[in-house]
Amino acid sequence: MRHERVTWDGERSNRTVTLAAEFGRMIISGALPTGEALPTEKELQSQYGVSRTVVREAIRHLVAKGLVSVGPKVGTRVRERIEWNMLDPDVMGWHLSPAIGRSFVEALYEMRLINEPASARMASHRITAEQSQRLEAALAGMRDNPRGSPELIAADLDFHRIILEATGNPILVSLGALIERSLSISFSLSWRQNPQDETVRQHTRVKDAILAGDGEAAELFMRRLIESAFDDVILALYADGERVGERGGRFAGRHERDHGAGVAR
Repeated sequence: MRHERVTWDGERSNRTVTLAAEFGRMIISGALPTGEALPTEKELQSQYGVSRTVVREAIRHLVAKGLVSVGPKVGTRVRERIEWNMLDPDVMGWHLSPAIGRSFVEALYEMRLINEPASARMASHRITAEQSQRLEAALAGMRDNPRGSPELIAADLDFHRIILEATGNPILVSLGALIERSLSISFSLSWRQNPQDETVRQHTRVKDAILAGDGEAAELFMRRLIESAFDDVILALYADGERVGERGGRFAGRHERDHGAGVAR
C-alpha cells in the first residue's frame, strides 16, 4: 500500500509541475496578458483531465512565483511583470525560449556583466590556495570533457561559482546559486557555437589573471568572455543569427568601444 501511495503522489506531482509550467510559459510569452483571468478550477479539471488537488497545487506554484494572484470574486489573474519573481529557477527557465524573445537573454547577460567582471577583480585579490586548485580543476573539466556534455557544463558552472565564492561576499555567492539553472541552459547553448579550444582559452585568460593577482586583466577578460558567450547564445537561439548589438540593443557599441581601446577579441 505504501508503494502505491508513493507512486500516486509522484504522478500527482508530475501533473502539477506540468500544468504549472504550461501556464507559466503562457504568461511569460504574453499569451495570457496582465490582468487576464485563468480558467476556473472546474474548467481546468475538465480541459486537462486532472484532479482539483492538482489544479490548486499548480495555482499555488504560480502564486509563489509571483505570476498570478487569487482573490474572491475575481478568480486567478495574471500579475504585472514587475511583480514576477525573476530569480525563481522556473521563471528564469521559462524565459529562455526563442518564442519568448531576446529581452530576457539580454537582461541575464547584462546582469552578468554588472557582477562577474567586478567579481573576477575582487577574486584576484582574495582567492585562497584551495579555491585556486578548484578553479584549475574546473578549467581542466572544461578542457577534457566532450563539448556540450553535462560534465563540461557542470565544470563551466563550477568555474564561475568558484570565482563568486572567492570574492568572499556571501550575497554574490547566493546570486550565483539563484541563477544557476538559467546559466546552465545558456552555457549549454553557448557551447554549441564556440569551438571548445577557444572557449577554454577565454576561461584560461580569466583564470591566469586571477591567480596572478591582476585584477584589471581579470575584470577585462571576464567581460570579454561574457560578451562572447552572449553572442553565442543569440546565435544558438535565433535562426537569423542577428545580434542584439547590431540592432541597437543593450550591448550596442561594445565592439566599437573595445576596438578603440585596442582590446583583442
